[in-house]
Amino acid sequence: MEYVPSDDCLSSLKDIKRYIQMDEQGEGKLVLEWLGDWNVLETDVIPIFIHNAKKLLSVARSDREDSEWDRDIALKTAMLCVELFVFTTWSMSSEAEDVKSKFIRILRSYKRAFASSDVVSCLLSVAVMYARKLVSTEKETMLVKGILYVFRNILAIPDPFVSPSSSGLSQIESHDTLISVLDKELAIDFFLTLASTTDHSRFKDLRPTLLDIIYFIFYRVPVSALFERPQVWFEPKGNETRQSRHNNFGGVYAVSTGEGTIMPVFSAKEVLEPFANLFKKRSNVRKPRGTDDGPVERQWRTVDPSCIPIFRRIAATFIESCFNPFIGALFEDLKTATTVVNEITPKLLYMCAYFVDISLANPEIELGCTCVLAQTHVFGQIMRNTSTYMELKRWADLESAMYCIQQILFALGKMRGTKLDSLSEYVLSNLFYDGDALDLFVKLCRVYKPTINTRAFLEQVAKLTETFLGILKAYAQSKAGLLVKKRVKKRTQKKKSDEKIERGDSDANDSEPDQAMASGDDADDEEASDENNVSDDDGETEEQLVERVFDVGKYERAFAVSDVVKAYSYLLAPPSSMENVYPMLYRIAVTSQYPQLFFKRDIMLRLFVLFDSQFTYPHHTEVLDLASWIFRQYMTVITSPSLRNEYKAEELKNKLAVECMLTFLKDSQLGTSVEPVISRHIIDLLASNDNEESDEVAGFASKSKQVDQDMQSKTDSDSAPAPPPVQPNGRDHDIDDIHDFDFDLDIGDAFNG
Repeated sequence: MEYVPSDDCLSSLKDIKRYIQMDEQGEGKLVLEWLGDWNVLETDVIPIFIHNAKKLLSVARSDREDSEWDRDIALKTAMLCVELFVFTTWSMSSEAEDVKSKFIRILRSYKRAFASSDVVSCLLSVAVMYARKLVSTEKETMLVKGILYVFRNILAIPDPFVSPSSSGLSQIESHDTLISVLDKELAIDFFLTLASTTDHSRFKDLRPTLLDIIYFIFYRVPVSALFERPQVWFEPKGNETRQSRHNNFGGVYAVSTGEGTIMPVFSAKEVLEPFANLFKKRSNVRKPRGTDDGPVERQWRTVDPSCIPIFRRIAATFIESCFNPFIGALFEDLKTATTVVNEITPKLLYMCAYFVDISLANPEIELGCTCVLAQTHVFGQIMRNTSTYMELKRWADLESAMYCIQQILFALGKMRGTKLDSLSEYVLSNLFYDGDALDLFVKLCRVYKPTINTRAFLEQVAKLTETFLGILKAYAQSKAGLLVKKRVKKRTQKKKSDEKIERGDSDANDSEPDQAMASGDDADDEEASDENNVSDDDGETEEQLVERVFDVGKYERAFAVSDVVKAYSYLLAPPSSMENVYPMLYRIAVTSQYPQLFFKRDIMLRLFVLFDSQFTYPHHTEVLDLASWIFRQYMTVITSPSLRNEYKAEELKNKLAVECMLTFLKDSQLGTSVEPVISRHIIDLLASNDNEESDEVAGFASKSKQVDQDMQSKTDSDSAPAPPPVQPNGRDHDIDDIHDFDFDLDIGDAFNG
């Protein structure tokens, strides 16, 4: 049955448009709600558009003289229908929750209505007819834009989300059906063709809309689904269970509960069982916000297997034919934008990272297909956006920016040794030369707040940090020496008296900057001392831009702070990418020799969870070995009142857990391969060598023992929590005390130079 419009069709469409515009002034969207309840779009507007679209196509092929009048009427009617499509399918994400929940059912019905070959074919035919014309009228140009808006709005409508882990429930996905129809009718090829030519001024205004279309085509589709990569790391293969030699210790152990009760256990594994599950309750161990606590739109979805080849073809075609011109043109638009924060940039950064991730997973795609991101002005712009998002606390946008930087670093590392080696060399040299850019990665590890950020955000921080440090080490090893530019504060001396000038003091002061720039680490120490001692009486300070030899080990120690340890401790509970967590914890505890940063009650409780046999960590004994090493250091400190006060270690309340861990460490070899950083206290060493020590040392030892006894009695009577940890030298451990990368330089200065 064919739909035949009446003579009043055009007037009726104008009335509906006018009522919708009037409805925008009020609240509740009543007109749009009535149109959805009455199914006006499906029963009337879509058939009217199809009828007039076919008339436009037939008139274009006709040579009749009266066809001009029919073309104008059909064009006006089609434009009104497209305008109504845009109005009725517009996203309600900015509306109140009650409005969104009311309209989501209506929008999903619209999405099913447009997932039809007849509708998509007519929309595409009209858009192609006018887009291919070299000279188009204003109405024809607006019609093409309106049709692209319709496709964007329909693709953006979310499907009902059903967790993949839900048994007995199936994923209700009309998105895959729509993708199949768009691919069948060659609509996706039309989008890709436009994207590959958007560097032309004629299609400049279509770039943001095309970006949204590409973004929503791959909406919530994980890269792993396209290439069948595992999404869960450290997952055991099959049902095999591999035990370490450290789990085979025999014997019978007697564990004291601390209340006079003796508990017999018969293996090291059994020793761990009592306390492995003591700290799983949320009230005991605060966990970071997980994916389930976040918005649904940031969760991956299950993809129809029949659509996976379609997604692969679209991704490969976009990367090879569209990525460089399309992405390059969008970044040029952002350079001229008046505002730094907008809605386009986060989507652009995410899509850049997404397609680079796909290109790296597909060896058939050449690295040069995404080399536009390796241009210095583009990478510098991405770094500046990342810093801006962190300062403005736009966490979702910051996550997309970190994902983008991570994939670019992967690509730059892969370019080394290829024909693109010179491009990679130039970008990396500028990156590692900019001190403010180096400091940005340290700051990213310190911004995490468990009540604000999600677990996915923290995992992205860990992935980016390990990627960056890995490439930094590889690059530093290939170079004889690296230089870093930074601003240092110099003291400007006041005018000296004539007597001092005659002594030559002014000449010595004038030569300080030159001596500082010529020296290495000693100059840094002198500058730090000079900055700490500067005062208003001595003179004023000014900043100078200097170059220093870059020390990778010193830079790594900048991560050894309590904020980083606390943040990474939330990732100890699986599922987690421990290949990104373990290196940082080892770097802080062993390499930088700061195990005392772990001696906090909450962090130690999270370390206990690692020994749960139900988790997959027994397949990676290096994690358990590090945790055991930290526990051995902790036990050394916690049993000495003076050490406990010096390192500000917090005592665990659960005595059973402590007894179990002591029993386990007594016979286990875990944590013994690395020499301890904290050994027996000087008091004990002196007490064991009474025959050789002098009277003065003996007196000091006796006095120290008395201090220990007094501190022990005070500790037993005082249960107040200990203050934050301080270093043995008595000052807080902060970034500025370790390295000098906290500069005021604008990120990207080196890239633009």
